[in-house]
Amino acid sequence: MYKNRNPKLLRYKNELTKELLKKEYFQNKSSISQLQKKFKKDWNTIRYYLHFYNIPLRSHKEQATISSLGGKYKYTKLLTKQYLLKEYIKNKKGIKDISKELKIDRGTVKRYLKKYKIKIRNSKYQINLKYPPKEFNLNKETISFIDGLLLGDASIPKRKDNILPRSLSQACKHKEYLVYILTRLSHMNILSSPIHSRWIKDERCKNKGYNQHFLQTRRYKTFELFRDKWYKRGKKGIPKEIIINRDLLLQCYLCDGNFYREIKLCLDAFNKKDIYFLKNLIEKELNIQIRICKVNYRYELAIKKSDANKFLNYIGPSPIKCYEYKWKDNESEEAKERKRLNARLHYHKNKNDAK
Repeated sequence: MYKNRNPKLLRYKNELTKELLKKEYFQNKSSISQLQKKFKKDWNTIRYYLHFYNIPLRSHKEQATISSLGGKYKYTKLLTKQYLLKEYIKNKKGIKDISKELKIDRGTVKRYLKKYKIKIRNSKYQINLKYPPKEFNLNKETISFIDGLLLGDASIPKRKDNILPRSLSQACKHKEYLVYILTRLSHMNILSSPIHSRWIKDERCKNKGYNQHFLQTRRYKTFELFRDKWYKRGKKGIPKEIIINRDLLLQCYLCDGNFYREIKLCLDAFNKKDIYFLKNLIEKELNIQIRICKVNYRYELAIKKSDANKFLNYIGPSPIKCYEYKWKDNESEEAKERKRLNARLHYHKNKNDAK
């Protein structure tokens, strides 16, 4: 196999002799990597000459046993349990940092951590230790805005292995709305990743689907406060300390509101108890009457048309063009005319029956 190869490959024949390789590989038990460094030749070149001279190669496991002094731990004096506890646990250095300092392979450091039964951190957790998460300032505007988003469709999801810190996520069909959120968050010194989009299949749509856009902030330690506040039992719920104000209701209406004959807030994520609690708070703040509608195991808040203007004046105009339609009654003129005609017919019928 190797003897029929190109003669150019044998240009090191005088340098890498059979006697030399036998001595180094068998007597001195050097590995191919060690011979490569010693003779300053390519790894494949050394391997080629071993095959050429019919010198049987050791398996990786056999070589590891020889290199590790019969399979024993050879860095026990250097990688002591006290040293690893101090550097890895107390000083919070990573496996990569320790291996660079001692010029030892990362796998070896990891093996010693396992030997001493020291729990190994994953890479994401180590990055958070090395580069501590940032925080943002909390004021009335920031709290109201984020609470309003969480009252709507936004979430602070639980990450795999409960990795901290967390981030705020929001999805929407209208990219303009996410750009509005991103802009407001940036004014609060909360940075976000670029907005991503993907096609969602939906048979109810004209085009059999729509583009869904996604926004996610960077991880901030401060979001842990909102996570504890809104997810006390692991599931999203309205916190008792929530304060009703203009910005909070505006963000909630932009996410989950609609105006068809009456204003409705479709708060699907919350249970009956939370909905009644929110109803009482809004009624007290705005001095309006709200009723609760049950639709397929979920609850909605309904505001009568007579109180609609009061609610819309309280939250102010729409900050974005794509949701301006929510500030008008979306019942068609034809439907309104039919409603008026039916009312007249009903009136005259009752009048004639009375006579």
